[in-house]
Amino acid sequence: MSEEQFNEWVNRRSNLPLSVKGHTFVLKGDNLVVVDGGKFLYEDALRLVKLINSGNPFDQINASVMIAERNGALRFIVLALVAAIFIVAILLALR
Repeated sequence: MSEEQFNEWVNRRSNLPLSVKGHTFVLKGDNLVVVDGGKFLYEDALRLVKLINSGNPFDQINASVMIAERNGALRFIVLALVAAIFIVAILLALR
């Protein structure tokens, strides 16, 4: 999906969700786009489209991290990793 296609979708004020390489974009208001449950302003959503469509894998990972941070998944992942490290530290201390 190109930037022009994304702009057309936003300007049409479509109620239908838009899928960009596995990510779902939904319009919620004048300047608000919900991406996989995370809220983004139009400018940020446009930047996400650019990053997702980039040929650079680091840009694609950056877009996925931005989405995960906004929809709360990143917080859950970090808490799970902290819990796992804590459990391993306790197990090593008991030996």
